[in-house]
Amino acid sequence: MSIYTQCEDFHLVPGERTLYRLGCDIVWEIGAPNSGWELIVKKDTTFDISVPRWLEWLQSPHDRRVLLGAAIHDELLLLKLDTVFASAEFHRAILARDTPPFRAWILFVSTLVWTAVRRSLKITRS
Repeated sequence: MSIYTQCEDFHLVPGERTLYRLGCDIVWEIGAPNSGWELIVKKDTTFDISVPRWLEWLQSPHDRRVLLGAAIHDELLLLKLDTVFASAEFHRAILARDTPPFRAWILFVSTLVWTAVRRSLKITRS
């Protein structure tokens, strides 16, 4: 088990519907365990998983198995890394937190498409 998979210190921001805040740093090994390439998402970083309201019955924006993957995805995008790359790391991250493989695949594809569309239309989080 890694520092990433043990992290449970993230909470809904008071007054927000789906925005979370990290209570500690998380460390994620890019590409594979022991790759030597670590991403650190700092304590107090805010993040969410952008699930359209009409799909929340299918994927809760409060699912703790996927929220830290969303933090990693968002951080990689902030670092100006490619949408496909960030979505692939999201996929790896949610698998590491025991999201079933088929569901993780569906979430990967959905995240990739949703992020690509939002970026191409320059839609930001509201």
